[in-house]
Amino acid sequence: MTIAVAYRPDDYGRAAVRWAAAEAEANDEKLVVITVSEIDPEFDEPEEIDLSEFIERFELEGIDYEVRRAASLSVSDVVIDEAVAAGAERLVIGIRKRTPVGKMLMGRVTQMILLDAPMPVIAVKP
Repeated sequence: MTIAVAYRPDDYGRAAVRWAAAEAEANDEKLVVITVSEIDPEFDEPEEIDLSEFIERFELEGIDYEVRRAASLSVSDVVIDEAVAAGAERLVIGIRKRTPVGKMLMGRVTQMILLDAPMPVIAVKP
């Protein structure tokens, strides 16, 4: 079994990876970490996202993991496509705490992942 996690280098992304790693370890699942630079890959170079803090932990704890890196203007589509390609049964994302009005106006990427992902999506707060 496989669990995928969408990572971005902030508190929300770190919370998602920590939760997904704990879940992968507890259930002896493969963990797929997906990072997407929101750029036009035709014109811009993707930023190198440092995952060393997590990779060290994965290796120490014996977690079977894979990192998938991409660049696209459609972050939600790439995250979903990579999760599907990895055979993930669940997808973990980090989300912000929102006010009642903010919940109606959820972030574009988060909303698209929640609406379009063909697998259950677990939303984690820091």
